[in-house]
Amino acid sequence: MARIKQTAKRFRKVTTWTRFHLPREQEWPTFPVADPAHVHLGPLADMEAEAGFSVSLGRMVDDPEQAAYIIQWWQLSDLQKFQASPACAEFLRNLPENDNLQASAESTSSGLRSLTIEDAPSSSSSSPPAPSRFLTLEEFTRIPSAEVQGRVTLNAFLVPRKGDGPTRRAWYESVRAVFGGGFQPRGSEFIRGHGLWWERYMTTWFSALEEDGWVDRKFGKLEEQTAQDPEDDRGRTVIYEFHLWPRSCGATPEHEEASAADPQARESWKEAVAKVMPPVTAWVQERWDIRKVPYFEDDEDEEELEQELDED
Repeated sequence: MARIKQTAKRFRKVTTWTRFHLPREQEWPTFPVADPAHVHLGPLADMEAEAGFSVSLGRMVDDPEQAAYIIQWWQLSDLQKFQASPACAEFLRNLPENDNLQASAESTSSGLRSLTIEDAPSSSSSSPPAPSRFLTLEEFTRIPSAEVQGRVTLNAFLVPRKGDGPTRRAWYESVRAVFGGGFQPRGSEFIRGHGLWWERYMTTWFSALEEDGWVDRKFGKLEEQTAQDPEDDRGRTVIYEFHLWPRSCGATPEHEEASAADPQARESWKEAVAKVMPPVTAWVQERWDIRKVPYFEDDEDEEELEQELDED
């Protein structure tokens, strides 16, 4: 993972997913830069003197040409500075959107109808703003968790209301009680754990600070006036769970693949989702392989940074 050095302090970390098309035969995205060390970072390298972040690449298992450039920002303000800079536009130009994003990817609704772009409300005469390319996620809890790396099952749970802070927290707790308390789809029973151990190594929870076009494609577009009115409860809440298959616990991609191909395992997911309806009304699941983006930096600097963060 590309890891850029920054003096350690208290952070409000956020993670962004930028989905794009990456040909199957191309291992990494590349940017036209003068310094070969920055070929996979591109304009992000310009932020290294003032921002802290780490970078991973995700590829969808069921459609490997769908990729995601995943950045963990150590401060929300670092992301905001980047988005306001000319470097951001250059960054996105080199990550072309995938024309097949809507058609590909597995989408399920646990007995509910699947939502597609055709379900979205008709647009008004004035064109709404283009959706963000950055799905911006913030962890729900402060519990230390494992990195979202390796084979990962992404679950997105839709609650078709916005709600205030305590209400959203209650929705999250109801979903977490089912999926964060040791839920094991068929094929992963050999992984044992419970409580904080389980949540630290097997599952990570996020809420969205900003949605991207993928959310619209999966759950339908919000009414323009709803999106603009922060007091309107007719919005939505999407709870994101990353179900990990960590090698440290003996799990391998082959275990996940066997589970994904097992109809009984699929049924176990559906049965678990049924337990959280309501408040959940729709569910999308995707399978991802996530790897750290290579970056040619001084190993001594990286070790020093990790020590600083551990001491914080």
